[in-house]
Amino acid sequence: METGSKQRVHLSLALLFYNEEENVLGVVTGLKEALDAEKADYELLLVNNGSSDRTPSLIRELSGHDPRLKAVTVEKNLGYGWGAIQGMLSAEGEWVGFMAGDGQVDPADVVRLYRETKRSYDLVKVRRAYRQDGFIRGVISDVYVMTFCLLFDLPFYDINATPRVFRRRWLAPLELRSRDWFLDAEIMLKAGILGFAIKEVTIVFRRRKGGRSNVRPRTVLEFIFNILKFRLGREIRQWKRRIGSRS
Repeated sequence: METGSKQRVHLSLALLFYNEEENVLGVVTGLKEALDAEKADYELLLVNNGSSDRTPSLIRELSGHDPRLKAVTVEKNLGYGWGAIQGMLSAEGEWVGFMAGDGQVDPADVVRLYRETKRSYDLVKVRRAYRQDGFIRGVISDVYVMTFCLLFDLPFYDINATPRVFRRRWLAPLELRSRDWFLDAEIMLKAGILGFAIKEVTIVFRRRKGGRSNVRPRTVLEFIFNILKFRLGREIRQWKRRIGSRS
């Protein structure tokens, strides 16, 4: 019987593409095939995060052939975090989240993450147990994770690993603001404060097959600045007060 209301899909996953013309087709096709084989209930939000190559046209082509593939356009790249937030705001699923569209996560691992959303967790994400993207990148990431978790008294999560997804009902309370790479850390910090039940799925983080990373030396400086801002500034304290006033 027609009820007049649209039932939500189970999972909305935003894929972030910034000048990823070498990866778009492979990433989207691989994920779609793996999720279809699982008979998953999903939508993929293909986010053109201000690209200047063929990424936008490839996204239009893909989304024009499957209603579960939805194009989201961010005209100007304002950062990784901004693209992720715009993707999630366009989502319709009971679970929402995002991942980089660089092909470094095996589609089979995304299926494993999808299965965990059927359990009683609030947030599910991956943990990179083995990294193929270079020794130096791994060391920098490990130092950052240890520093962040110690400063904010969090378990030693793999803070920057995606995909990560969480229940849609948390999207508004989280009040996500970070436009840069610190969005990952902001989510984990606020999830800890809100008492989320969190599950990490262990994966192998693969080497890029094409394109180039958008992580730069200045990214380290961004992390340091944001850690200090969240540790010493008023933003988190003000957010806690707003959350407290709602409860």
